[in-house]
Amino acid sequence: MNITLRISLALLLSISCILLVVGYLGGFSSPDLIPRMFSLSSKPSSEPSPTSSGLTINLPAIVAPVDDGARFYYVQANLAVEIDRAATGPLIRERHDQIDRYIMEMLHTYTIQDLRAPGQSATLREDLKRTVNRLLPKGEVRNVYITNWLMTPVGS
Repeated sequence: MNITLRISLALLLSISCILLVVGYLGGFSSPDLIPRMFSLSSKPSSEPSPTSSGLTINLPAIVAPVDDGARFYYVQANLAVEIDRAATGPLIRERHDQIDRYIMEMLHTYTIQDLRAPGQSATLREDLKRTVNRLLPKGEVRNVYITNWLMTPVGS
């Protein structure tokens, strides 16, 4: 029994080391596992606007519960907001918790059918923009981009 335990531990240690080396060589690191917080970037090219400053902030992922009465879902959204000026960025960072809470509440008011319906993204984006702008005393969000969207049913 003692030999079996030693062999099992040696095998486990060997497999762990191999996985670490393969992960390291493959470029996979702990920052890939940790969600990125805020980052400034140039505006996504998918929707150009002639009056934009081109400055966007990628917000942390937001996870909101949505219930259609029969089933419970989680909506995960990654958003990028186009801001009117660089000074608006720190305001968004300071109010990040409030913005998340307001967006979660706003998403909770949508029905599952509305969240899944094609063509609703313009309305949803406008509601998101209005929600964020409500929390900004100075500056404003000019546009909201949904960079990732995932709806996951909970349970069976």
